Amino acid sequence: MNLNDVRLFIRVIEHNSFTAAADKLGIQKSTISRRIAQLEDELGVRLLQRTTRKLSLTSEGQDLFQRCQPLLDEMEAVEDRVVSKQAVPKGRLRITMPPEMGIFIMNDVIAGFMKMYPLIQIDIELSPRLVDLVEDGIDLALRVGELTDSSLIGRKIADVNIKLYAGVNYLEKHGEPKTPDDLINHQCLGGALSDPGWIFENWNDGKPVPANFKVRANSISFCREMLRKDLGIARLPIQFCMDDIESGLIKEVLSDYQAPDVSINALYPSRRHLNPKVRLFIDFMIESLEEHQHPWLNKP
Repeated sequence: MNLNDVRLFIRVIEHNSFTAAADKLGIQKSTISRRIAQLEDELGVRLLQRTTRKLSLTSEGQDLFQRCQPLLDEMEAVEDRVVSKQAVPKGRLRITMPPEMGIFIMNDVIAGFMKMYPLIQIDIELSPRLVDLVEDGIDLALRVGELTDSSLIGRKIADVNIKLYAGVNYLEKHGEPKTPDDLINHQCLGGALSDPGWIFENWNDGKPVPANFKVRANSISFCREMLRKDLGIARLPIQFCMDDIESGLIKEVLSDYQAPDVSINALYPSRRHLNPKVRLFIDFMIESLEEHQHPWLNKP
């Protein structure tokens, strides 16, 4: 049994696509298809059921995948460790993160990393969308908030302090909320489409409080602009609002009711076969944020 053919078979299943596996591995789709056909001929069994829309494993294919994937991951992890000790880090690292995180938090981290490891090239997608790391060939995702994808490995990087703010002119016109329950009578800005409301640590037993979302947006920069235009109340990082607070444009509301910190997490597909450049970047990122005590963040 050719181990290289087994490797191709496993990568196709992990990506759930011949095309995605070919793009990730940098080889022709027809080559992968031919090599897996050779593997099936060698074993004398069919491993995959192919249709125009999806792939499915036969019972023999499922057995081969479950038994060989851990072995292959371990072999590649050993290879990575050996190579990383002998060579200068180089190659391409693909990272995705929300735009504001890249602009306001990670820009210094990435600049420092590039200076320390000049042979590593970095592709950065600044986007709020939750990409499929495996399907899109992404090595590392930096995400904000609660983790929902249990198939990924997560490592907490830091916490961001947030508070509620409103434009001064908005409050003069609509009044100031006295408790979180008053938010239902105000115009709220931000929040994902699925958010039922906002959570406060010392109110309603930590359950979401209904909020009247006038505008929903997955960008804190957009929400701040709406806040400046006196369109409502928004939850934003403290440091993001300091200039507007000092200028008297906006003010904090519901200061007696603490909104929980929002976590920043590093996510990657596999703990067994972690790209050495990913481990290198995560370690550098945590050390850099801690050393420079970034004003947006609690200590990692």
